[in-house]
Amino acid sequence: MTHSNAVGHDVDSWCTRCKLILAHTVEAMIGGKITRVHCNTCRSQHAYRPRPPGEPAAPSRADRPAVSRSARPTAAAARASEYATLLSGRDTSSARAYATADRFAPKELIVHPIFGLGIVMILKDRTKIDVLFQDGLKTLVHSH
Repeated sequence: MTHSNAVGHDVDSWCTRCKLILAHTVEAMIGGKITRVHCNTCRSQHAYRPRPPGEPAAPSRADRPAVSRSARPTAAAARASEYATLLSGRDTSSARAYATADRFAPKELIVHPIFGLGIVMILKDRTKIDVLFQDGLKTLVHSH
């Protein structure tokens, strides 16, 4: 049987009336995906179901080949790379000490007593800023 994704072609689908995987004719598609079919055995029309109910759609995590953690880019590695890029070529000695009463601007360097050197990323509203530190993004109060 030809499995073509085009209206009028036949595909295997779970028939909701026959309760079997049978040949169906594609009746409708949206964005290249089959949405409606009719059973070539009982002629019932229904949504396309490529698998019987309860059958997993994709292989479980245990069935997939293992990918070592070192081969995957981590969020921490991406954050560290962004942090290093934003700091490159900047004079870190010009960083202002963080204080809740002070007002800060985007891209300004600050030094926090706990988190260390950071870059102001976003002014969230009149009293909050997002600051990227080496260990991640933190929301801090400013102009308070």
